[in-house]
Amino acid sequence: MNCFQWKRQIKVFNSSFSNDDELHQQWNRNTTENLPLFKKENSIWNLEFKYYKEDEKAMVLVGSSPCLAKDVEKLKELDDNFIIVCANSALKFLLKSGIKPHYVICVDSDDIDIPKHLDVKESKDITLLASTVVCRKALDNWKGPIYFLPYYSINNDLKIKVRNRLGKGVPSGGNSITSVFYTVSVIFGSRTVIFVGNEYCFDKVRDYYADKDTAKQEQLKTIFPITDVLGRERWTLPAHYNYAAWTEKVCSDLSPQGYFIDTSFGLLGKDCPAIHVMELSDAIKKVKWSFAMKKELNDTKSKKKKLKLIEEIRGKDEPSQVYRYNVHEHRERLLQLARS
Repeated sequence: MNCFQWKRQIKVFNSSFSNDDELHQQWNRNTTENLPLFKKENSIWNLEFKYYKEDEKAMVLVGSSPCLAKDVEKLKELDDNFIIVCANSALKFLLKSGIKPHYVICVDSDDIDIPKHLDVKESKDITLLASTVVCRKALDNWKGPIYFLPYYSINNDLKIKVRNRLGKGVPSGGNSITSVFYTVSVIFGSRTVIFVGNEYCFDKVRDYYADKDTAKQEQLKTIFPITDVLGRERWTLPAHYNYAAWTEKVCSDLSPQGYFIDTSFGLLGKDCPAIHVMELSDAIKKVKWSFAMKKELNDTKSKKKKLKLIEEIRGKDEPSQVYRYNVHEHRERLLQLARS
């Protein structure tokens, strides 16, 4: 897909979405039905800065693209330094593989497949992050806690009611992972994000999801050839390309303070130096090492020893970059004290 084709298709995609009366009616209908559930206590903004500074965790955002099948076992290598947030379409696949996420993100208003995705007995101790347009049946199926992301592509009278209950709206790049990426980076305050199962491209026309039994395979009407981050010839959709472009733009805007890793080897990182592409096992080792260095640095009381440790960290390879700005700030502060 060249730039001209992409711009043309995105215009068509956005135009068809904005003129989709049936979809807007569904969003208004679902939001109206959900209004009694919306309270200040269950607004996503109550989780603001939940994983910030001393409470920071690395966020693992799990989509449902085919590469998830090869990486799902590697998720068992995660420890307490990581938080798993998965798309609703990946939930049952993770649970069947023995992986229980901390959060599930669901933004779709679909009333056929979404209720099935969220109807799991293991959800009692999993938190659902749901947009305000998710259908009531799906929400009623969920057994664990729910926090709502305010979506404002609804009628003005509804928008006012939602804002009064839940606060300011949350922007979305169009799908679950783009929505939760904004949530974990901007609202939660986490600076380290790992993308898993987010290829945004595929090898076969009708072969995108890792879990064919759970995830809905839409009728793919318009597809385009594209080259992925490894130089392989693959296929994508205008919407998928849009999601990847949106994600890369946010990564660029949040860098260098944030550190972003993609393990999917799809479109992410192809046009964005702010996204570091590597195998999931390597990403896990990198982040574990960085958290260990951060703890050692924080536990070191002597300014002289702390400065020596900082210089050692700075002299090592790229893993130090996950916390490079903490390290640099410590170093500059100590050097200023030494000079004074």
